[in-house]
Amino acid sequence: MASNPSPRIPTSAQVAPRRSHRAAPPRPAGASLKVAPTKQTRTKERIWPALTIVSSIAIMIAFVVAGLFASAIQTQVEIDGINREIAELRETRVDILAERAWHDSPEGLAGTATGAGLVPATDVTPLTPVATGFLAPPTETDPFTPAAVTQR
Repeated sequence: MASNPSPRIPTSAQVAPRRSHRAAPPRPAGASLKVAPTKQTRTKERIWPALTIVSSIAIMIAFVVAGLFASAIQTQVEIDGINREIAELRETRVDILAERAWHDSPEGLAGTATGAGLVPATDVTPLTPVATGFLAPPTETDPFTPAAVTQR
């Protein structure tokens, strides 16, 4: 047994030469060993940036949609204002047409004439058509003809 120093390794078995391990570089003082992350930890590390990006995009889309709704509401308010103005102008037009129709009526004409200071004639002589040659020439001068014409 003197030739066999280790009782576990038989002498007939060939022993492969051992490789020498390189020495690990010295660690700085205060440095600790890090444990490799597990698959679950790596998944969590990958999911947070993705969730942040997706939530940021969702918030931006929400703001864009809110802006579009605000724009649509503002446009509708402008359209309602224009429709209100059109309705007021139509009412004004109807009032003006009614006033014009009143002025064109006999009562309206009489009221306008009276308001302007015109008075009705005291006696009215109806004119009748006379056939040619039955009417004698006027004996007095025509009041509407100028004086120079009447002296001829």
